[in-house]
Amino acid sequence: MLVMTTVAMAQQSISVSYKGQQPVITDFVNAILSQRELNEALDNVRNNWNRRRLGQQMAEGVEFIVDERNGFVRYDIAYSPAERSWTEFCYWNCNDGTHKLVAVNTGHELRFKPVQTECTGLTFYSYDNQKHTLTPASTHDLGASIIVTPVVNYRLPRQGKDITAVINAKDKPVNIVMHWDGMKFHQEQTQTPNQTVGGDLRSPTGMVMNHGVEEEKEYIRVTTAEGFLNAIGSERNILIAADTEINLTPALNDAANFRTTYRLWMPDATAIIKGKSCIVSEEVFDGRQLTLVGFKKLLIRGERNSRITVAPRYAFCLRFIDCEDCTVDNLTIGHTEGGYCEGGVIGITGGRNTMVCNCDLYGCGTYGLEIEGTDGFNMFASNIHDCTYGIMQLRSSRNLNFTHSDFFNNREFDLIGSLGCEGLSFEDCRFFANWGDSQLFSIDNEFRLSGCAIYHPTQSLGTIDLANQSEISNQFSENPIDNNITGREIGPDGHWVHTK
Repeated sequence: MLVMTTVAMAQQSISVSYKGQQPVITDFVNAILSQRELNEALDNVRNNWNRRRLGQQMAEGVEFIVDERNGFVRYDIAYSPAERSWTEFCYWNCNDGTHKLVAVNTGHELRFKPVQTECTGLTFYSYDNQKHTLTPASTHDLGASIIVTPVVNYRLPRQGKDITAVINAKDKPVNIVMHWDGMKFHQEQTQTPNQTVGGDLRSPTGMVMNHGVEEEKEYIRVTTAEGFLNAIGSERNILIAADTEINLTPALNDAANFRTTYRLWMPDATAIIKGKSCIVSEEVFDGRQLTLVGFKKLLIRGERNSRITVAPRYAFCLRFIDCEDCTVDNLTIGHTEGGYCEGGVIGITGGRNTMVCNCDLYGCGTYGLEIEGTDGFNMFASNIHDCTYGIMQLRSSRNLNFTHSDFFNNREFDLIGSLGCEGLSFEDCRFFANWGDSQLFSIDNEFRLSGCAIYHPTQSLGTIDLANQSEISNQFSENPIDNNITGREIGPDGHWVHTK
């Protein structure tokens, strides 16, 4: 009899429904994926598994292998040429004649080496032939535990009965073969000197590196909205491929993309419990918008001539709620047509330390930026232009810094509105060609203005008296389209390229 233990993420007993004399592998997969609480990886499998069953299109980069004859199912998703993850299912008949052993294995590879995440690992269930139920089984008691410092990935057998564990040792990968004897596993260690980790003889092409002043980063390179959504996660670097426009609206309008515990279809993303990370297709007046909730250290970067657009006039192009240390870089972002009541380009609510750099935020978003309740925002070397209501709206936030950026061709109300904010600063910024009848500053607290060029009628400067101008002197002109205004190299460029 297999020894049973409690597994936190699994129910104590899972009923298995089937037709015929006994269940097959797809019946076990259906039962395991029917659990209410699943981790992110299995939630992703369930979403695409259900699409496959219904004959619907699956997400980009997804592939299933379903081999009922050999009792094996494998789910693969490729985030980029150099990053992928997989989940496998298989089962064995036990010698006691009353049980089967079912295994679920999730692995992840980055640059063709195994990496550990909160979702990776090997889980077992004992199936009772009489009760028709699955119960978690102890990996340790089955002889399948591996206690090692290096990262390990597993391979379940499609043919045969043995599990292979591939350990990412420093000098070369090490294989541990787990031989199945009908009731438990016995381990045997081997070396694999001519094999990359995971058993795939592939070269690590397609890795994108940032050869600038930062340390090298590893990227998930995307070309479609579906690929972009799949790539989103904490501590991930996303690169939108050169000459690519990602229109998020079709993917956001497909409810089938948002049926998991971390991809939600909601009327109001602010209702999400604080501390939860999820991707939300959020309802707005004339469509839906992408809202990212609770992510940390997410980088979204454009390679060259890359852009993100949305069609609804009332939607933000990107909205962040309670996110930390996230960056948007080297992208053109805007709406396909003008907005009226709501719908800025980038919205930020809560969280801390968001950065927008080397970007072009354009109308017709109502405002280029709407920020509320955040601590720490930096904009560097970016443009905000052609917005229909104003440049930015800031509320109840601290430490907001705008550096070496241009704001032009915006209208129609107060251009820079700030209420209840502390630590607002503009340095080496230019304000020109905006509507002269609109108040440039509508700010209720002291703010810093250093080394800026302001081309705007004096009578429409608004609360300029609250500006601290004690540092580098500022330049003022009454003429919004002064002949002295010349171009300067800010906004998106071609620095970030795909290298092999």
